[in-house]
Amino acid sequence: MEKIKFITDTACDIPLSTAMAQGVEEAPLTVTILGKTYRESYDISPQEFYELCAKSKELPVSAGVNSTEYYARLERAWEEEYTAVCIVCINARGSVCYTAACHARDDFFEEHPEAVGKLRVEVVDSRTYSIAYGIPVMKAARMAKNGKSLDDILSFFDDWFDRVEIYFCPLTFEYVKRSGRVSRTIAFVGDALGIRPVIHIIEGKTAADAKVRGNSKITEAMEKIAVSRMLPAGDYGILVGTPRDLAEDLERRLTAYTGHSPAVVESAGPCITINGGPQLVAFCCLSRTPRGEFGVTGKLYRAAENMAEAAVKTAAAAAETVAETAAKTAAAAAKAGEELLKNVADKLNK
Repeated sequence: MEKIKFITDTACDIPLSTAMAQGVEEAPLTVTILGKTYRESYDISPQEFYELCAKSKELPVSAGVNSTEYYARLERAWEEEYTAVCIVCINARGSVCYTAACHARDDFFEEHPEAVGKLRVEVVDSRTYSIAYGIPVMKAARMAKNGKSLDDILSFFDDWFDRVEIYFCPLTFEYVKRSGRVSRTIAFVGDALGIRPVIHIIEGKTAADAKVRGNSKITEAMEKIAVSRMLPAGDYGILVGTPRDLAEDLERRLTAYTGHSPAVVESAGPCITINGGPQLVAFCCLSRTPRGEFGVTGKLYRAAENMAEAAVKTAAAAAETVAETAAKTAAAAAKAGEELLKNVADKLNK
């Protein structure tokens, strides 16, 4: 049986204690606020970061995982005689983590040629954020303990990341304004009118799905989105900053709809907070229909399309062949009939 080590990053918003219990390692991103740099989760908790945000007039900044962090973990996995390492990263379009992990993998095999063929290293771009990739990494670790192969787990990842969607609502435009995601004018009008946008993140891209007036209507709007989009039997999770009451109401609504509790209810970490602000509530879920844009799901769709196209061409060719054969047979029969009639006519004439 394979001995698989899973590595992710702290932006997955799964507490270190939870990850360690599953044998999962989290490489730290860093955040800088009020002139000091912290390792996310290791040096500062989400709640401590919220308090610093309230004091800071400048937008905090984050930095991705350094390749040396991944490299050190690969060396340790090799020393501990793992046969495979699976690194799952935050969306590559929004962070350098995926690139850093790939560099670390290449550097490792350059320094350890003896590991080639003995240690398998897979680097996965989740194409998403936060618990939307934290949840499947924890599930993958459990799958490995139950004997699932790395290939089985990679197929699971492909299907998950082809389906997962995030919906979040910032209770203020302050952070989305400061991060440049909306103009100052829109932010001013939005806050003045009490507008709360519910925004989706799908394949790393954002767009507003709903706009409501006031905090009291946020969870109702999110529930409507869930009913229209969510695979009820699938895992889902809730993420929250300071508005815990909204998270509790959202959990109640989604539990009633799906018939089961969320896989996790976690606090938004510093890296997510920088972009959405501490006053944030969100959920992630699996869509009923896979997008099929990437991964094994997309490959299966494309293979099915190719097979269907080939079948149509084969059927057309077969029909053409049958028609041609039938025509030749008919022509031969007609010629034979003519010869028979001619023979009969000759005998009658004699």
